[in-house]
Amino acid sequence: MTLNISCCWKGLLLLSFLLICVDGQTSGPSFMVTFPAVIGSGSEAKLCASLLKPNESLVMNIYLVHGNQSTLLLQEKAEEEFHRCFNFKAPLVEAESVQKMKVELQGETFKMTEERKVMFKPYHPLTFIQTDKPIYIPGQTVNFRVVTMDTNFAPLDQQV
Repeated sequence: MTLNISCCWKGLLLLSFLLICVDGQTSGPSFMVTFPAVIGSGSEAKLCASLLKPNESLVMNIYLVHGNQSTLLLQEKAEEEFHRCFNFKAPLVEAESVQKMKVELQGETFKMTEERKVMFKPYHPLTFIQTDKPIYIPGQTVNFRVVTMDTNFAPLDQQV
């Protein structure tokens, strides 16, 4: 019987320690921002932001940082929880470029900053040329069509 009591005390002690750790880490405001790790140059990308447990009026700023330049993507003032997704235009790059997403959450008594990397890949459309038959006899009319597609194989509707 002493074995069972000892085991229960150890279990209760472990459980209370875990509850203290979890409660201590989630007592203040927290946020989550999601975005793709790799984004195509010039494309529409989606970014989602959530704010949980705000205990005061907070301002959330999300920046795209490249070198010394930073571009504000989202500024949200909130006194209560929110979840918001929006599209933003990815910057045009000639070669692969690693940039940072910087999230700042600030109030009168609270400030938190996080940075994560994001890669922008150059845009390379695909062009397909198709003829109506594989071999022609001299003098025959050649019929063909040209289709340009993006990397998701969706046809592009633009002038070249």
